[in-house]
Amino acid sequence: MLASLLLRLGALGPLILYGVIVAGGLMSPGYNHMTQQVSELGQAGAPSATVFNYGVMAAGGAMILGGLGFFLGMRKLGGGVVMPLLAAIAIGLFGASWVLGGLHPTPDPMHQAYNLGYAGLAAPLFAFLAMGDRDEVSGAKMLTVVSFLASAVLLALTMNLGGLNLVKEADVGLWQRGLIVATTLWMLSAFLAVPRALAAKARKRSSAY
Repeated sequence: MLASLLLRLGALGPLILYGVIVAGGLMSPGYNHMTQQVSELGQAGAPSATVFNYGVMAAGGAMILGGLGFFLGMRKLGGGVVMPLLAAIAIGLFGASWVLGGLHPTPDPMHQAYNLGYAGLAAPLFAFLAMGDRDEVSGAKMLTVVSFLASAVLLALTMNLGGLNLVKEADVGLWQRGLIVATTLWMLSAFLAVPRALAAKARKRSSAY
């Protein structure tokens, strides 16, 4: 089934992303995950630049496929059109931000990818609304709520909204990685939960005959 295939490919996105961040740090002597930005792993001259940039592009591409699979999967589960479509668009834009980020390493201004990364904040909210009251994806749905709230809080803190000054140079890397996990981990859960729900629906339909 196309939807399930695309969703499983999409689930690789967060895993690839986490993997290249860890691998990039190991390949870069003296790199500090606590104090340094993730994008520094891909900047020109960095030992990990090639691996990191190709890795984040692959991760972004997988997320885009997962977004399409989410739309198709939710349609098969009877999830309507509007919310699954909005979720797919938000996921796709977020994935595109990683692709562009890898294509244009820092300090290239295009590394910001027209701020498409902010779509990662809206994506779990749209996914939550798309999944509705379906018990078969309740676990994934709960994680979308946690991810949305955590992403909103972490983004606000890293941008110092409210002037709390909680993010310091000594731990800025840790905050950024927390934001990355908050905006991506829910995808891994949702992209695996929907295929299981589709398979269960298919078994139920076949047993009825």
